[in-house]
Amino acid sequence: MIKLELASNGTQTITKVCNHCGCHMEDLQVEDILVKPKWANSDNLTFKDKDGNEITRTELPEELNECKCEKCND
Repeated sequence: MIKLELASNGTQTITKVCNHCGCHMEDLQVEDILVKPKWANSDNLTFKDKDGNEITRTELPEELNECKCEKCND
């Protein structure tokens, strides 16, 4: 699963955690989880990553849906 932590100083931390035991698996950035809404056609909204590349995916990457750590994957 994806975990978002917001600190009182305004910082945010996005991480991938195991769906089963909750352990930390990977640090993420906003662009790792950003998806373009299906209602947003290219005429009205453009989503770009930090390198300026357009983000066109409309679903989360499959590896973010498969959230089992090595310990729980056995």
